[in-house]
Amino acid sequence: MDEAMLEAHVAHEMARLTDGLARTIEDETAALFTWFDSVTLGEVVDPELAGAAAARAVREVPRDEVEGAVRDALRSLRTAVAGSPEVVGDVISRDDAIRWATEVAAMTDARDELLTQLTSSPAYSRLVAHVVYYGVKSYVLTENVVTKRIPGASSLVRLGQRSLSAAAPGLEQNVDRQLIAFVDATIADTVRESRRFIERMLDEATVSESAAEGWAAVADRPVATAADLLGDDDLTTLSDLAWHQWTELRTTPMVERWVTATVSGYVESNADRPVGELLAEVGVTTAWVADWLTPLAVTAMDSAAVRGYAEQRIRARLAAFYESYQP
Repeated sequence: MDEAMLEAHVAHEMARLTDGLARTIEDETAALFTWFDSVTLGEVVDPELAGAAAARAVREVPRDEVEGAVRDALRSLRTAVAGSPEVVGDVISRDDAIRWATEVAAMTDARDELLTQLTSSPAYSRLVAHVVYYGVKSYVLTENVVTKRIPGASSLVRLGQRSLSAAAPGLEQNVDRQLIAFVDATIADTVRESRRFIERMLDEATVSESAAEGWAAVADRPVATAADLLGDDDLTTLSDLAWHQWTELRTTPMVERWVTATVSGYVESNADRPVGELLAEVGVTTAWVADWLTPLAVTAMDSAAVRGYAEQRIRARLAAFYESYQP
């Protein structure tokens, strides 16, 4: 084996990965994207294999062993949020808030289904009945228009109520029962009217006005206050629940079908388009890759450990060639 030639070759490759790394990345990225522009997605990716690979990745990755790392990452994120100097208005503008609200409200099919599920829920009916009951009772006891118009009548009514309650202890309970019976008998109509009211409130003008008012109420509030909504224990509990649910779902045939269909369908529908064109649609271009990758790679190669490993692998690969080469 020609040792001198091997050392010269290793030195050449290392120079491209150290002093000339930025130029190497630029050249290789340009060459790669030129090739991407010349081939279609269907030429390099099989729809069925891509779908199966994605389904397997969802099923097997991330593994349970990284659960702790995910929890630590969430804690770090919470700490970062707590230290944010921005206010809500810096994160989302007034116009964007209004646009989000109006666009979501305009999704009539999803909105109608959500309203149907909400207003047909027994819990919603109980909530409406509770509000109506206490509203009517409060009005009768404290907002009686007759007693308000007659000076001193309120005191006489309260005195009369106390005397009547003493004379007939079960009267108030009887009134309560009648009021509850009335509310129960009319709850279906009340719920239907509540839905009609919600639908009226979801017209574009009202939604825009409400979104603007909501944004104005929180625009100057610090983003950091969001970190106060969840303590460390709350974050741990929620991350554990989410992780458990994800672990259960990702191994089900349903999720596998969804992932397979999504990935395979994308590849099939874009099979005749150049890979470079598809990447450019999501902002991945030659310049973007070079700008993103170069600082990371240059910083990594400044490490003696990384340089040593790179030289070791280059030498091992080239030595195999020089040992087998017969001039």
